[in-house]
Amino acid sequence: MGRDPIDPPLVCTFREVFTELSKQPLRTISGLQTTGSGVAFEAKANTAKDGRDFIDLPHSNRIYKDDWGYRRNSMGKDGQRIGQYARPIDDLCQKVLGH
Repeated sequence: MGRDPIDPPLVCTFREVFTELSKQPLRTISGLQTTGSGVAFEAKANTAKDGRDFIDLPHSNRIYKDDWGYRRNSMGKDGQRIGQYARPIDDLCQKVLGH
């Protein structure tokens, strides 16, 4: 499974991002754009049935704490591509927190 880290590394921690998303109406932020193609998307703070927090993304993609900072998550055989979502989420978090 490709667990290549995002380069340059993300600045905000998963907890910082999840906390900021949780403060938004419906725990969701919209108006984000993927890196590369610039496709609009929204991200939502959510909690799985097993109690783990995750960021809910389009196409049933998820970013769990252990996936934050990697180009792919740990779901399925090869993981789902998440890097194109993580970078804009991190950029927004940096602006909000003043990093």
